Amino acid sequence: MNIFYDSTSEAWCLDQKDAVLFAGADEEEISYKQALSGHILYPITEFPGRRVLVVGILTSFNPKKETGLGGNLSLFRDLSLYLFQHGILTYAFTGKALTSGSMIGYVFSSSADRWIECKLPLPDIVYNRIPLRSYEASAEFQSLMNHFNEHSVNIFNPGFLDKYVMYETLVEDGSLTQHLPATTRLKTRDCLESFLDAHRHIYLKPCKGSQGKGIYTICKNLDDTLLFNSLKLSDSFSDFDSFWEAKKKDLLKRNYLAQQAIAPKKLHGHRYDYRVLVHYEKGFYKVTGKAVRMSQTQEITTHTPRGGKLYPYQSLQSRRLNLTLAKIAQKCGEILSKELGFLGEFSIDIGEDESGSLFIYEVNSKPMQFDETDIEANRLLHLKNLFIELTFSNRIIK
Repeated sequence: MNIFYDSTSEAWCLDQKDAVLFAGADEEEISYKQALSGHILYPITEFPGRRVLVVGILTSFNPKKETGLGGNLSLFRDLSLYLFQHGILTYAFTGKALTSGSMIGYVFSSSADRWIECKLPLPDIVYNRIPLRSYEASAEFQSLMNHFNEHSVNIFNPGFLDKYVMYETLVEDGSLTQHLPATTRLKTRDCLESFLDAHRHIYLKPCKGSQGKGIYTICKNLDDTLLFNSLKLSDSFSDFDSFWEAKKKDLLKRNYLAQQAIAPKKLHGHRYDYRVLVHYEKGFYKVTGKAVRMSQTQEITTHTPRGGKLYPYQSLQSRRLNLTLAKIAQKCGEILSKELGFLGEFSIDIGEDESGSLFIYEVNSKPMQFDETDIEANRLLHLKNLFIELTFSNRIIK
């Protein structure tokens, strides 16, 4: 059974006589119409209740793109093509999609190798891939979320996580305390000085940053001089007062946290950390990908956009490591979903110190694409299964 988009009537149609399907959260009817030679046919899977599963990938508007779609278009394309292979109607859309009560989105056509604008049913589930924190705070975004809630649309991941809120939430639960570096919010000069005195070597991170942007380190030497490092430069200061006078404006205009620096175990002279991909599945949070990133050009962060390098996880894995990562993933998913909203997918940056202890550096609610093709293939599979599970909870997923 196939469906196609009839641009004349601006409607999705079936190519099979005497058949009717219902699509999306509003169970919009899709009925028969003869397909002409110019129509692109999409094979479709019929789910319980004669339903077509509709997945909407929510991103931001980018006026520089022909389609207006911003964000990670490579991920959106790969996910769309994969879901269509499994008979799931998938489209990308922005906050400007709702016009006169109709959803306007973009379906990726493999034959045309481009995004095609269509009218579409309201999605059963929204995969939130908004790339900008500022947009998630906008009235337009909130209005869209209210509309979806009114129509019982599943929202997959509530939004970006604040690093300090994430830390506080995990600390309050208590079950992962041994895996959390000491952390405090940078509010005042005295707060930072006292934290630096206690730990001597610390990180400063934007609470709402990503990909290693805006990260600094401060090291207090035995003679009380300070070494301040960013990704691109180093400064030294005779004492804390001179450091604070030089840097306070930058540090206070943005919401920063201070985090204890863990003395990292190193490979070939470089620090490394684990990147763990996690998906919800039938009541549990399952590790679906494990990777390693090693620093190269600087020792502050291992992010590949900042010069980090891929390293095979298999070279470091052990039964103990696998079990500990699985435990951390399960507890993070349980705690954060309970307190901050359901996380169907997330990744964790985890460091290892010289004694082999593991520390949670960050939890990302919108993981970037992994360079490892096997991890990305597994990701698409689990996203597909989870979209089905969340929409048709009584369906057995194979």
